[in-house]
Amino acid sequence: MELKVQNVFKNFGEKEVLRDISLLAQSGTALGLLGRNGAGKTTTIRIIMGVFLADKGKVLIDGKPINRDKIRIGYMPEERGLYPKIKICDQMAYLAQLRGMTSKDAQKACDQWLERMGMTEYKTKKLETLSKGNQQKIQLAVTLMCNPQIVILDEPFSGLDPVNAMLLKDVIKGMIDGGAIVLFSSHQMNYIEEFCESIAIINQGKIAIDGKISEITLKYKPITS
Repeated sequence: MELKVQNVFKNFGEKEVLRDISLLAQSGTALGLLGRNGAGKTTTIRIIMGVFLADKGKVLIDGKPINRDKIRIGYMPEERGLYPKIKICDQMAYLAQLRGMTSKDAQKACDQWLERMGMTEYKTKKLETLSKGNQQKIQLAVTLMCNPQIVILDEPFSGLDPVNAMLLKDVIKGMIDGGAIVLFSSHQMNYIEEFCESIAIINQGKIAIDGKISEITLKYKPITS
């Protein structure tokens, strides 16, 4: 499967947020999106998801306009969005059903992902009782419960301790190896380099640099005397 963002423009009022953005990502690979806050990364992600409509341009799957009713997309936002006072198992199952899973399949996926994350003992706990790192693991589990074909991760390692970061690394690598398209938005280049073959650096709503990391590194390698 191939995801293509083609010549996308987006304005909010008089503010030009995206200017001719084009991206390409394929199954079994990760594409890193880099850029400062306000560069346009999140707006690009939201257009891919259908939260915003592009003023111009297209989002294509295998050359055809994306049908989000048929493509499973998992999104982990930078600002986490779960319910602090609801039991973890209840909200995981509820959110999975909103994405089309049956109640039985949602409960099964909940148990599987809690076990995968080492979080089974917290199944009936309220989210607010968990540490920030464990809340983040639950957020990732919710993102991946529907077995998405496209996984979008916005700063997934923010605030994680080394042990939980290692677990998330293993899970993300598993999704890539399983054939998912992963879009990885981060300020941390070390994580981008670990997961991604290719990157796109967005600056002021435009693609400043894109391509394979190995080729970009070679092209911009500093000259030493």
